[in-house]
Amino acid sequence: MKQIALVEHHTLEQLQKFCKESKDEVQKTRLRAIINIMKGKTRGEIIELFGINRDTITNWVNTYNEKGVVGLKTNLGGRPEGNPKWDTTIFKELGEEIDTKKGYWSIPKMQRWILKEKKEDIPEQTVWYHMHNLENYTYKSSRPHPMLGDRNKQDSFKKGAYKV
Repeated sequence: MKQIALVEHHTLEQLQKFCKESKDEVQKTRLRAIINIMKGKTRGEIIELFGINRDTITNWVNTYNEKGVVGLKTNLGGRPEGNPKWDTTIFKELGEEIDTKKGYWSIPKMQRWILKEKKEDIPEQTVWYHMHNLENYTYKSSRPHPMLGDRNKQDSFKKGAYKV
């Protein structure tokens, strides 16, 4: 069987040192596979030794060849640049605006105010999260109108609610 082609980013000793020092268990497993390939093990031996399939070892080798040791780290997903950090004064000022104008402010209404006044397009969930963390602000969801519901179900619920 033909030898798996590896780009020589590091020596065997360097890979063993990376493996020993890494705190990422997934990366350690991938590094051990690459180390075994460097030692001359075949694809079949690696598959049997690590209990992985052929595609997985191919992916690990390709990633190592393209990116080196860094490419073998666990990918936790999410945005590569991380979550945006929003200026919390935006939400404090929004709270002051709500206090001044009174009334019910939906999340979309808050988003429109932020976009108009602060020129920031902030996602709905983020607006909710930041407003929820300020004191005195809670989210009220809309409720179905009782007249549109099933009268019999409402009456039976009310009767059951009063039982002790």
